[in-house]
Amino acid sequence: MNAVAVFLNFLWALALVVALAYLAARLLKKIGWGKVSQAQYLQQIDYLPMGPKRGIALVQIADKTVALGITDQTISLLMEVNEDAVTRQAREKTVLHETSLSQFAEELWRKIRHTENPS
Repeated sequence: MNAVAVFLNFLWALALVVALAYLAARLLKKIGWGKVSQAQYLQQIDYLPMGPKRGIALVQIADKTVALGITDQTISLLMEVNEDAVTRQAREKTVLHETSLSQFAEELWRKIRHTENPS
């Protein structure tokens, strides 16, 4: 091969790698990986989508755990949750159900589909 062909192959491979890196970064940003929260007293424990642009969030606010109903127009306090029950259930879930690679892939695919079709 002559030098021009080698250089063109190099450029093609470089462009492909840059494009794949860009797509991977956009995908990870869309599904929420790499976000750093500035909140000191708030932590989202769990979220359950209940339809397009609505769901229920379990949130730790300082020393209280609350369930919030979230829509695109409002956020409503549903109830205060017993923190001991949440901690016990989370502990039982991690002990009883080890996350497998296929479960992780299914959850990742569900998040990707949800962010692509937010309507």
